[in-house]
Amino acid sequence: MKSQETSYRSPSDVQFWDGYAKWYKLWLEHNCYHDRISDVLTNTVEPGWKILDIGSGNGALSMPLCAMGCEVTALEPATETRRLLHEEAIKKKVKGINVDDRKWEDVSSYDYRGFDLIMACNSLHLTGFGFEHALQEIFLRNPKRVFIITELNPGVDLKETYGGYSMRIAQNYVTESSFAYHDIDEVLDHWTFKKGSKLSTQELRGIMKQLTVSDNHLWIKDSVNVSMFWWERWM
Repeated sequence: MKSQETSYRSPSDVQFWDGYAKWYKLWLEHNCYHDRISDVLTNTVEPGWKILDIGSGNGALSMPLCAMGCEVTALEPATETRRLLHEEAIKKKVKGINVDDRKWEDVSSYDYRGFDLIMACNSLHLTGFGFEHALQEIFLRNPKRVFIITELNPGVDLKETYGGYSMRIAQNYVTESSFAYHDIDEVLDHWTFKKGSKLSTQELRGIMKQLTVSDNHLWIKDSVNVSMFWWERWM
């Protein structure tokens, strides 16, 4: 088993996601976390929309929108995660997706103004200026619509109206967020990376107790509370 120890372990650091990219890919490949979010998008978005996806990851939400004829910009500062995005684009034969490697807090207030939709899935709380400020920066760019997905609610203060915007969708639900592994070394590598140091005997026992076997994989079953919010501009 290879140790993946580094000096950073905060998801707020871009470097964390460079190291975590392969685990993120593994997680995506074995659950349906984004399905309900994708349903909202594909049933609402129209071809030709200009869309900004803040913290796009590997493009789980950007790719389907680009494939249906939208002009999508994926804002993703982590190098390894952008590599996953490019790999997914090639695999799914999606062309024309724009990629911006900046962090949201580094984007000029003059950029991405007047888009049809700006969306962010579990990324605003990772910005350097925090969730509420990051959300305000979206509204300041005057998009026609804003779509936010977060696991933080009710840990964030969200309003039904923001200036000329009114909330059209507010949904809270529980969804699966399980991890599937191919072998025990993969389990231990993942959890060692998350901790940033060697696992204690007690931690190892706790992980082993969580493991189940199904479909030739080792699983750690999990579920999370997710909230979706959609605002539209009426002014």
